[in-house]
Amino acid sequence: MKKILYIRQNKPGGTDNYCKALFSLFKDDIDLHPLEIKDIPDIPSRLFHYYYRPSELTESIKNADIIHINGYTAMGTVQAILTAKKHRKFIVYTAHWHPFECLRHPLLGKLFFYLFIRPLVRKYAHIVTTINQEDTNFFKSFHANVVQIPHWFSPLKLELQPIKKQNMILFVGRADDPVKGIEHLYQIPRGKYNIHCVGKGQIIRKDFKQHINITDEELAKLYTEASILVVPSKYEAFSYAALEALSYGTPVVMSERVRIADYLQGVKGYQIFKFGDYNDFIKKIDSSIGNVVDTTNICRIFSPEGVKEKYRSLYLQY
Repeated sequence: MKKILYIRQNKPGGTDNYCKALFSLFKDDIDLHPLEIKDIPDIPSRLFHYYYRPSELTESIKNADIIHINGYTAMGTVQAILTAKKHRKFIVYTAHWHPFECLRHPLLGKLFFYLFIRPLVRKYAHIVTTINQEDTNFFKSFHANVVQIPHWFSPLKLELQPIKKQNMILFVGRADDPVKGIEHLYQIPRGKYNIHCVGKGQIIRKDFKQHINITDEELAKLYTEASILVVPSKYEAFSYAALEALSYGTPVVMSERVRIADYLQGVKGYQIFKFGDYNDFIKKIDSSIGNVVDTTNICRIFSPEGVKEKYRSLYLQY
């Protein structure tokens, strides 16, 4: 049985959730054994985000067969690749990539990637996994073995089915995160819709209802009650929120920069607006709210079982 080690930055967020979700997919597999995900001690760095403590990193890698490394512009990613190569491990690399212009420090991020990450991934990574067409094209420009696999989701079964609220808009994301585009919602006329926001951060409109630190069941209830989810982001490499809403049968309006759309051609239940075009945003809400979602195709495309088989196939190339 091959042992898999997932390496990622030691903080909550999308990458951590991704690794934990993969662990759950494979925890009962007969051929692959994911090792318990633990925080490898690290050292913060102003210039390179973080470093791992070398002895702890080496010990973790030596105990595994397959090293699945997650990271984009941090020295910890460089260390992990070099250490895995030194110990002759099978390396799977996932960047959780964003276009350089969407990074906090675009020029520094680009320089770091091209100086450190790209040469190592090109030379030592056996497989690169991606989650959208944009990052697939990017990594295929310098790596021969790139596999695109979407995220996955299984809706919770709620004991009581909530009643759909015909004028309810849902937004999921930190209100103070400039990437999430909440300023689009501030352009919606007051009193036209009942707007609910899930996530921390100050909201400047008092007519919005904010939900903080809610449970998965409470979030599922909001998805089911809402008549539309809006994702007005500057960039989303995928968008779990969009996937979750569609899985619960709630239509989505998203900007053209939200990359889950790469998987949705021909699927009913979403519309795209141009980021920054507030009039287009409101028009798409007006024409989409309450529309029917093709949940059958959504569940097929983003099936946990189907996704597991894709990862299983690439892991077993070792």
